[in-house]
Amino acid sequence: MTRSAACSVFVFAAAVVSASGLPACKKPEAAPAPVKAAEPAAAPISVQTASVELRDMPKVATVLGNVVADRQSEVAANVLGRVLLAPIERGQKVKLGDPLVIVDSKAAGLTASAAAAQAQLADAQSIQARQDCERIEGLYKQGAVGQAEYDRQHTQCKAQELQASAARAQAGLTSKLAADAIVRAPFSGVVGERYVNVGEYVQANTRVASLYSLDPVRITISVPERAVGLVRTGLSLDVQVTAWPDRTFAATVEYVSPALRTMQRDLLVEARAPNPDGALLPGMFATVQVLLGEEKLVTVPVDAILADADVRRLFLARDGRAFELVVRTGVSRDGRIVVYEELQPGTLVIRHPPADLRDGAAITIRAADATPAAHPIQPAQPATDSAAGAAATVQH
Repeated sequence: MTRSAACSVFVFAAAVVSASGLPACKKPEAAPAPVKAAEPAAAPISVQTASVELRDMPKVATVLGNVVADRQSEVAANVLGRVLLAPIERGQKVKLGDPLVIVDSKAAGLTASAAAAQAQLADAQSIQARQDCERIEGLYKQGAVGQAEYDRQHTQCKAQELQASAARAQAGLTSKLAADAIVRAPFSGVVGERYVNVGEYVQANTRVASLYSLDPVRITISVPERAVGLVRTGLSLDVQVTAWPDRTFAATVEYVSPALRTMQRDLLVEARAPNPDGALLPGMFATVQVLLGEEKLVTVPVDAILADADVRRLFLARDGRAFELVVRTGVSRDGRIVVYEELQPGTLVIRHPPADLRDGAAITIRAADATPAAHPIQPAQPATDSAAGAAATVQH
């Protein structure tokens, strides 16, 4: 076959393949990706709501303070000797007069016995000297002795009486030291620290234990100069501590310093707070609210507030959505708490916010609570909660 004939056969064959629709030799096309089904929208969360209300609430000024023990003592041994027994531990409650440490009292007892014997000897010598003085007095009146002998005998009699008094005092001192071998609690309280162990040698000024009286406790308050006029003896206070954020402790001002501290320009005030369960401990930082009267303030139910450390939050219910709002709170009373934000009375807040509730989540209000808000508002931007500082700020 010639070259031209072969080319004609090839062209004819290609045309036949093209006309018959047979597949050509090429890379197959990729299959289209499957279309994902749209995820169903989350179901609305059922919530319970309550209205923002204006109520008469206590008007307060906030100052800072510290919790201190009503009485605190570093108990000293007041005796020399080796510790025989130390029957106390940290946190143990003791009553007035309970033994804290027992020191070896043998040496002190022997010294006390010797001093008692010396006192008895001195008393006997004093009696003998007094009898001699009475006899010399008679002889002197009869002219049997001279003036010099009479004066000498009287001086000796007086000296003997003074020696007897000194011996009795020494006997009393040694007897007390022997009794001090048992170091006792000076008041009822709780042991803070035991400083000595059995076998150690103590001296008169050795600390053996620290003791705290915790019911009641004292609240030491630093009042700035501009707020001095707010405090007086007998004033009622509300005390809060970080360890118990949901509790408020009542206290009463009892001691007011007569002068301001020059460097700090503040007045030290002490209040007492009952502490039967021991919830308030010395060293705690306290936020103290001074009650100044009453005024109408914005309030919400206490159970609408979520507490996360020092941050307080609530959720507004509006247009079927939950809106989270960080707020500053104040005093609480009768199940309601003051909120220092621009909330209008009638605005709905969510009570007992569910754990899965988030800002912007869809909600449904239970039928019993489905009351439209009288004044729907945009969530207020929370003001920065500045540190309470030492300044007393009257909150309105």
